[in-house]
Amino acid sequence: MQRALSYAAMPALRVPLPFMLAAPCFALAAALLLVWHGEAALVLRWTPVTLCMTHLVVLGFLTMTIVGSLFQLLPVTAGVAVPLARQVAVFCWCALALGTAVLAAALGLGLGATAFRLAAGLLGSAGFVFLSAIGAAIARPVPAGAKPLVEGVRYAAAALAITIAIGAALALYLGGVGTVNAPLLTDIHATWGLVGWVIVLTATVSFQVIPMFQGTATYPRLLETWLPPLVFALLFGWSAATLFDAAWWALVCETGIGALLLHYAVTTVAWLRGRKGKRKPDTGTRYWLLAMGCLLLAALLHFIPFELVFDSVDALPLLTGVLVIVGCAMSAVNGMLYKIVPFLVWYHLAHDERLPRERIPRMSAVLGEAQAARQWRWHLAGLALLVLACLFPAVLARPAGLFLMVSLLLLARDVAAAALLYVRLRGA
Repeated sequence: MQRALSYAAMPALRVPLPFMLAAPCFALAAALLLVWHGEAALVLRWTPVTLCMTHLVVLGFLTMTIVGSLFQLLPVTAGVAVPLARQVAVFCWCALALGTAVLAAALGLGLGATAFRLAAGLLGSAGFVFLSAIGAAIARPVPAGAKPLVEGVRYAAAALAITIAIGAALALYLGGVGTVNAPLLTDIHATWGLVGWVIVLTATVSFQVIPMFQGTATYPRLLETWLPPLVFALLFGWSAATLFDAAWWALVCETGIGALLLHYAVTTVAWLRGRKGKRKPDTGTRYWLLAMGCLLLAALLHFIPFELVFDSVDALPLLTGVLVIVGCAMSAVNGMLYKIVPFLVWYHLAHDERLPRERIPRMSAVLGEAQAARQWRWHLAGLALLVLACLFPAVLARPAGLFLMVSLLLLARDVAAAALLYVRLRGA
């Protein structure tokens, strides 16, 4: 079902844009750490630098972008505005940015118990305020066409709440408060965060933005409606089985999640390949195809006895994490940023009555295909090197970091240039 879009309900540009401006900076910090530490960053998933890099990307890049996008997406696609959007956005941006920086420093530099407790307070408060505001928005009645989107956001928000609760418990434990089974809870925390929050919300958003920006047909209603609740239920079952050491039940739930993600990825690839009018693929389409390819590969690799081929027992978890975080989620977000940012800047300029019509740039002049294609090439090369670096870290870890640094510098420059163009034209 094609949704009616309410562009008039769009919040001011200063609500979502700061999140999109800040996000590349955190991922760039992670790439710098990879260059600095090299092999040590990709040997074990439990090393301080690996945990630091992971949280910089998942919190600072992915969650930062997703949170900003939801302030924009819900009013336009579902007709429900986030209450006190400007104030909530400012608070969430400050708490999320500072909390991510403190947590990364605590993990990477060993700042001690106080830093972990401060990070838990900052990130917990950001999550509480954000989830309360989003919860109030999606509790309202919505049009029938927007119900799958809103339901998907509800399940992803519930997964985020679980992720935050477990993460806070782990941070407090590292801060000297309480006793927990840290390795077990870390696995559950990571799975809820990556699958329940990032992947489910990415899928939910893709059901809207791929038909809108890539010119495909709308997704099957059955997939839109049932993917989020089924993944959530299976994650809940997997968590219970893991906590109570029920290995067979955990495997059944993992298989179900893998099958659902494979179905989503294959459907998305088919939709992109069969776009209306068979238009020439643009960079946004290439990013989505890359993201779905990485998700397919990660889902398949999860069930391969990788330890029979490579000596390192952490090679498979690291490789799967790279494919999900950098290959799937980062690629999808990169592609969306090169579509959403120029549209937002153009739209707000075009609807500014004080600005002469002849001064309004075309959307392609705000952020064009050439810039997106340049960044895509560096990102693709960096991702390929990073995947191989999981297997051969001594040789390829630093080159992968360098290529990803360039791609993220290009992304930061392009998003900042679009924002500066808006400021310059508004101030002229």
